[in-house]
Amino acid sequence: MQVDRQQFREEGYNILRSVVPKVELEPLRRNIEHMVSRRKELSAQRRFPTDPQGGDWESSAQPRLQFDTDCDEVSGSAIEFLLHENTLGVSQQLMKAEHVAPHQFACICSGSRDAGPMHWHRDIGPGEPAPLRGMISNMEHHGPSYLQWNIALYDDSVFWIVPRSHRRINTEEEHKQLAENPSVPLPGGIPVELNAGDGVVYTHLLLHWGSYYSSKMRRTLHPGYRPFGFATLPNVHWRHWEPGFYHHLSNTAREQFEAWDALFFQEFDRIAAIFHTIINRDADRFRAELEALHPSPYEGMVSIVMLSKLAGKLNNLKHTTANPASCGATVETSPILETTLRLNRQSNCGGDSSHLMKS
Repeated sequence: MQVDRQQFREEGYNILRSVVPKVELEPLRRNIEHMVSRRKELSAQRRFPTDPQGGDWESSAQPRLQFDTDCDEVSGSAIEFLLHENTLGVSQQLMKAEHVAPHQFACICSGSRDAGPMHWHRDIGPGEPAPLRGMISNMEHHGPSYLQWNIALYDDSVFWIVPRSHRRINTEEEHKQLAENPSVPLPGGIPVELNAGDGVVYTHLLLHWGSYYSSKMRRTLHPGYRPFGFATLPNVHWRHWEPGFYHHLSNTAREQFEAWDALFFQEFDRIAAIFHTIINRDADRFRAELEALHPSPYEGMVSIVMLSKLAGKLNNLKHTTANPASCGATVETSPILETTLRLNRQSNCGGDSSHLMKS
């Protein structure tokens, strides 16, 4: 499947028809429904007394499957579709990188009730990993460092976008409307009309919106991909999956995920090494390690800001008396914990890391 890289650069998205080949559409739907049935049953079993009969699945405005935890031996092939030439292959075409790996794989589903519109947003994470202007400049110099997809298994027009918004911060008009009501169409916003099997691939920096969540059947795959061997540290870098699903995959797919897993941990080792150069006040080694993580001569400060925010989270984690697991920690906590483990393993003398935040 060929993509229009120029259109993606200028507009921030490509709409691709028949991403799911017709012969694969029904099998993929069956796999998804199998996962939905399993999740609904589990949700009902785990509900609190104050929850509806179906638990959190029933109460959610937009219930989602998370493939790594919801798949089994029957539905594992749904994950393998995310390694298809029409998904992974397209992502590889759009990214200038040695490797491209899945960051997360989910399926957006319809709820049991009409929930109305959500809010316009950019998927840049809570607190922003770096200033938006810097992330935009990074993309201008290096191309996309993260790609998201919506792949419709049934006709879907819920998703809206503002073309070209990935190349700028919000306008004053947008700021004003978002402050007044973030759940109505923005100027220049357009619906993405997807027929069953179609997909849209877009940058997470693009302004987008779930226009109306209803009980109408919706099964829309929502994977994300990130690069390795890239010019900079990607804005979205950790993985939102755990390896427990590997045994549901074919040998080829399992080996591919194991190779990607190794790349994620190699990156963590590099980040831990950078933090050690700061702890040891080794400026020359710091520059060398940072250059390995961010080899581009452009926008190095964006990577430094992302590292400083991770250091702040590490510092908070180090000084908390609570167990992260008991505080409702999600997979977002994983990179902090993993980096902490690597810092501890690499340290022979348990040096003081309190000055990580000083500069």
